[in-house]
Amino acid sequence: MTATEPLRVAVAACGAHWEAAALAEIEQDPRMLLVRRCVDVADLLATAGTHRLDLALVAVGSPGLDAGVVEHLVELGVRCAAVEGDGAALGIDHDARLGHLAAAASVPVARPERDADPGTLVAVWGATGAPGRSSLAVSLAAASAARGRRTALVDADVYGGSIGQLLGVLDDVSGVMAACRDVTRGRAAAIDTHLLSLGPHWDVLTGLPRSDMWHHLRPDALETVLRGLRRDHDLVVVDCGFGVEAAMGQGPSRDLVTRRVLDLADEVLAVGRVDPVGLARLVRALDDAAPWRRPPRLVLNGFRASLGWTEREVAQTVRELTGHTPWAFLPQDGPGHDLALMTGRPLREVVPTSGYVTRVERLATELVTAR
Repeated sequence: MTATEPLRVAVAACGAHWEAAALAEIEQDPRMLLVRRCVDVADLLATAGTHRLDLALVAVGSPGLDAGVVEHLVELGVRCAAVEGDGAALGIDHDARLGHLAAAASVPVARPERDADPGTLVAVWGATGAPGRSSLAVSLAAASAARGRRTALVDADVYGGSIGQLLGVLDDVSGVMAACRDVTRGRAAAIDTHLLSLGPHWDVLTGLPRSDMWHHLRPDALETVLRGLRRDHDLVVVDCGFGVEAAMGQGPSRDLVTRRVLDLADEVLAVGRVDPVGLARLVRALDDAAPWRRPPRLVLNGFRASLGWTEREVAQTVRELTGHTPWAFLPQDGPGHDLALMTGRPLREVVPTSGYVTRVERLATELVTAR
């Protein structure tokens, strides 16, 4: 906007008493141009994404208006101002008064600063059918923490988390749900209070206790949580759900959380089992998740001699079917995983000599040093 251009304004009053007066003021003030009168917060976000806006006038308490929405608007270069209300709890740093609405944009928008060297974000994802995503996520985090790296493990499986059970955590409170709730209420600084410490270098955000609670994880809020964790950790490992279907219609989709994590991740580990069914599922899943922001690293789990295949033969087949070369093969260790599950401890603690542990230790080191 130049000195001669009017402020491009969107109004999202959502039925607030001041709406008519604000619209009249904008119409009469040559310094402002109404781009859209938004019917709700979703309409405001859509407008900000498709039009150039300088100022969004909002009503505090509007359904769907939270700190994640405000942060997204700021990232788009839009100043958000609360009309006749206090929006500080949502991160709205300016209030607007009727008769002086144009003054709300007098200060340039300060976009949020990004950490100069955030920790590595690794998404552990894979096809349906229990290919070993959660076990790999736990083992990666355990290996990283054992090397003295500050590590966070996040259970973001919207189909029902299992990280807590794998680690013997009896608390039913969902750490990731509580952290996202604080973000939407403008309390992003409280994220750390929901971390469960498993050692001097290892923190965990437990997942959803039930799959029907998926709507409590909003993609924008989870993104803010992950950004905060990356500032304080060298490695952040996220256990994702398998679904990657796009939203249908105007309603929310549980798979948007997984898609957001895959988009944010520095590295995506696509996990599949080394058997005919597991490989077929992985091939379909990779196709469903395309296009990829960056190529995923394929991790083929449960390799064993009884299958009658060599690693080379499997790698060639997968490459022909998917265009991706497998990054790692993890050996089958059923007894070791059973012992880890029954004791609620990482595999490296109960069977440190396991071939699975040895392979994962190498993967953890490579992921951190790859950036």
